[in-house]
Amino acid sequence: MSDGSLARRYARALVALGAETALTDRLGQQLDAFTGVVQQDGGLLGSVLGNPGLTTLERRAVLDKVLERMALHAFVANFLRLLVDKNRFEHLPAIAVAYREMADEQARRVRATVTTARKLDPAISARVRQTLEGSTGKTVVLTEVVDPKVLGGMVVQLGDTVYDASIRARLASVQDALMRPAGQA
Repeated sequence: MSDGSLARRYARALVALGAETALTDRLGQQLDAFTGVVQQDGGLLGSVLGNPGLTTLERRAVLDKVLERMALHAFVANFLRLLVDKNRFEHLPAIAVAYREMADEQARRVRATVTTARKLDPAISARVRQTLEGSTGKTVVLTEVVDPKVLGGMVVQLGDTVYDASIRARLASVQDALMRPAGQA
């Protein structure tokens, strides 16, 4: 079974549990938080929890110590224990991504990233969000990124689609036009 289909299968089970109990977003936030902890320090904790050289009991003991400190919902904690027990822990990052995608689809939500040369004014940010919501028909979760290389304007990534309205892109377009031999369109 491919990593993607396995991740979707596990994520689908947790999303279904979250939907039954109206906890989908909360479980997703906690799954993301735990995934972040696992990836800290070069992924040391993740490599321990996914290490086939350790027994399931040893890996489970490490996980339980971490879970004591994080106070995760029982659904998430038991889900993580299941991953350790089934030797699927190395798939956690892919499962978290699949979970987020499924939860977003269920909530009719889409994620967009807006990259600008400087921080957006809140009114402009709200207008960008409204425009994207109008074009997608979904609630937009907007992430703002500041990158001085953009120079001005903005680059919006919505799923796999990128809308580049940056000055940098316009300058590149002008440069391409100037570099073309005469008579070529």
